[in-house]
Amino acid sequence: MDCKENNKKISIIIPVYNAEEFLEECINCLLNQSYKNLEIIIVNDGSKGNCKEIADKYIKIDDRVKYVEHEKNKGLFQARITGVKSSTGDYIAFLDSDDKVSNDYYRELIDKAEETNSDIVASKIVMDFGI
Repeated sequence: MDCKENNKKISIIIPVYNAEEFLEECINCLLNQSYKNLEIIIVNDGSKGNCKEIADKYIKIDDRVKYVEHEKNKGLFQARITGVKSSTGDYIAFLDSDDKVSNDYYRELIDKAEETNSDIVASKIVMDFGI
């Protein structure tokens, strides 16, 4: 099934703990996805930085961005659970705040999931050390 015929929503959960320096690039790569039916859930896991201010900036420009906050750090696993509880998508994905993905990344994952009737899909990764 081509994603043009697919309207399934994907919830992308981004746990953040003291990685705000990467967060804008992470969110930008999601806003530029070729697959548009997504929600971006930023979970601030008690981070001391400016995560909320960054999230507020994106919430104002795109209603697909949501923000959830833990008052104190509960760890990556709990941040992901909090994101899942806030999600409304047909699919759920996790992306670390210091990661980025290609523009067609989620379209390709959804296409593969629908084509194979899979509950879980995985992809290759590329490590970029800025060299």
